[in-house]
Amino acid sequence: MPDMTQIYLKPNAVFEPLINQWYAWTFLLQPATCALVMKQVHLRIMESFIRAPELHRRSAAKMAGGPFLNGGRELVPAVEALIADTRTRAAPLLALADALRELDELLAREGRGDTLSPLYARVPEPLKGLVELGYDLRGHASYRLFERLLYDSAGYLDALQSVNGFVATSDDRSFMLSTPRFPDEHMVQIRLPFRDALYDELFAARHAGAAPDLIDRLLVHAEGGAARRAALETWFTDAPPPRPPSVPSRAGQPVRVRYFNHATVLVETAEFSLLTDPIVGYPLGQGDDPFTFADLPERIDYVLLTHNHQDHIVLESLLQLRHRIGTLVVPRSHGGFLQDPSIRLALEACGFERVVEVGELDSVPVPGGEIVALPFLGEHGDLHIAAKMAFALKVGGKSMLFAADSNNLQPELYQRIAQRIGRIGTLFIGMECEGAPMSWLYGALLNEPLGRQFDQNRRLNGSDCERAWPLVECFAPRQVFVYAMGAEPWLKFISSIEYAPTSLPIVESDKLIARCHAHDIQSERLYLKKEILL
Repeated sequence: MPDMTQIYLKPNAVFEPLINQWYAWTFLLQPATCALVMKQVHLRIMESFIRAPELHRRSAAKMAGGPFLNGGRELVPAVEALIADTRTRAAPLLALADALRELDELLAREGRGDTLSPLYARVPEPLKGLVELGYDLRGHASYRLFERLLYDSAGYLDALQSVNGFVATSDDRSFMLSTPRFPDEHMVQIRLPFRDALYDELFAARHAGAAPDLIDRLLVHAEGGAARRAALETWFTDAPPPRPPSVPSRAGQPVRVRYFNHATVLVETAEFSLLTDPIVGYPLGQGDDPFTFADLPERIDYVLLTHNHQDHIVLESLLQLRHRIGTLVVPRSHGGFLQDPSIRLALEACGFERVVEVGELDSVPVPGGEIVALPFLGEHGDLHIAAKMAFALKVGGKSMLFAADSNNLQPELYQRIAQRIGRIGTLFIGMECEGAPMSWLYGALLNEPLGRQFDQNRRLNGSDCERAWPLVECFAPRQVFVYAMGAEPWLKFISSIEYAPTSLPIVESDKLIARCHAHDIQSERLYLKKEILL
């Protein structure tokens, strides 16, 4: 790269956060869930692949979201090496997974109603000092993790964290839950923990630029060292990015709302900016480009995260925005239960400094208004999970409700909420009403597999038309936008979704839109991008 005074990240430079070469999502950030996913999912997929690589290749092509590694015989040596590496470098995690299952079996066998005090002496060694034993009110014994202490004990995770960078020319990426990432000549892997401040310098270079010596400082931590200079230099250009469009600057001007994709909505007022469930796409020059990092303000005052699924908390985008974010607002978990890990602790471990937890109906003040956290039913396989919230935003006489994947299982809930918070002007509702079975996401946490019929019935479903319509009746919005459908092409590696006109979520959302139109309510299903003035 020629000498220059300032370098900028290219708009299509992609950075995938990895843990032990697997795409990092929130269950891989918390040590206990990471341990179980690594042992019960990652190792099983890789060992199955070694036995039948071509079967995996064919199956991955047909079932993008299935447990099939996307590759053939050519990947066998790399997968064998990763299996061996996992058994050595990640040995503490595998021991933790065994300890969690041993403790669960101990409680199932001996927690029959009598005091659990004698069982503390039999807690497996990796969990001593990290758990509380107790009963629920029906006499079922279980354990609760002291999560912050668990993070304190898991320094070994740092060495497993890295970021894989490359310049993208297409949206094609292997499904994140079933295929590890292996470096090639076009990629450079930076081996630093996610919390390292060098990442902030790197990602700030996308809009603010950086001195050219950033390349030398990155190479110190690059897999392959100085030999990777040429590949790393391809990330950068000397051309500054375009400035984002101006935002409302005077009181009385409209609130600007921009739909970026899926559940990502940017709200800008004269006084603050707010972003929901950030996923930011990359411009590839293929048809309609999405809104990108260049379309975001230099400062994002608030980020709202609705729930702990891999298509709503996307570390790839959050890490690249960390230096811009003021406050992250996240739902509070039950505290220490395996299926409901703390979002706040996971993000703090990744270097986010201001993370605010909210419970149901808690309020967060913003200039000229407030954010209100609302109960979120469904879409979690009937598991007791508290870390899920819808959010209402009221500001300057405008109001919005971001319902995410809420499944309206009990309309009376929304009647009570409407009595409390009043009318909502603009409703965003997800309608992915044909979700995966519970085990697709939570199976690694189960000590015993769920029966097939129960698994099929306990799906990760959002609302269909008949369940979404009562929200419209309760809140009487002027606008209803169906979002969070996972349909954008650059999301397939996360959502694995490809819709047809006859797909149930499309049919059901069409019904809702038609019903809204029949009642003179503006409505559409959002796709790719849209700008809205309120």
